Amino acid sequence: MANSQDNMSRIKRASPVGTSTFVGLRALDIWIQYGILAHGLADPLLNRLGVSHIPTTAVPVVALGLPLKPLIILAMAAGTAIKQIYWILAIAQEEMPVANALPIGFFNTLFNSANSIISLTTAASYLTPQFLSAVSGQNELSPLFILGTMSYIVGIVTETASEVQRLQFKKDSKNEGKPFTGGLWSLARHINYGAYTLMRSGYALASGGPIWGSIIFSFFAVDFARRGVPVLDDYCTKRYGASWAEFKKKTPYVLFPRIY
Repeated sequence: MANSQDNMSRIKRASPVGTSTFVGLRALDIWIQYGILAHGLADPLLNRLGVSHIPTTAVPVVALGLPLKPLIILAMAAGTAIKQIYWILAIAQEEMPVANALPIGFFNTLFNSANSIISLTTAASYLTPQFLSAVSGQNELSPLFILGTMSYIVGIVTETASEVQRLQFKKDSKNEGKPFTGGLWSLARHINYGAYTLMRSGYALASGGPIWGSIIFSFFAVDFARRGVPVLDDYCTKRYGASWAEFKKKTPYVLFPRIY
């Protein structure tokens, strides 16, 4: 195991202070991204770095003072925050200590802010074939942007659905002490991690193009494969024993069905 650090507590109990901190940070993130996209919060940084902005003066505003593309980027940021708030309030049974809530909240805002900032530049056009980046109208979206958006949607829906399925299984007292191996989890043992990776990389692809999207995909895929999965596998092996070993044999894929 390359890195045995577990970023989540496995203790099942209420943690109102940590949960409130986490919810507050994730809600604040939406306003930070709106400030970057609509009010130039990151302009001093871009100007200091000498990075040119995408001209938007001729692009029609759709809503919230934003053209269509940055509006969708904002919606992706809001989607990640709303999904995580829903997860901590309605799905998660483990505690969320303040010591975990702070770095997790900061980590998500950092990645979302990077996406928002890079979406304001011409980075998405680097090393991108013309047919993937071309648009024919002021408010039209490129095929690359649409591909990233669809990946984001598939990822966040799959992650949420898999976690709801597992929660419903755990609510049944007859399943106490058993791992959930049905539904989406029958496709990959850590389908939620794979879906999160797809969501994050799709968000990055839409914001910054194939290079940025590949960097983000590699970061999360490697982190889950080398840290997240081994840590959770060790935990589940100790908790579920033979049932977990059987699940691993029955479901060989770890993150992505039919791939890995």
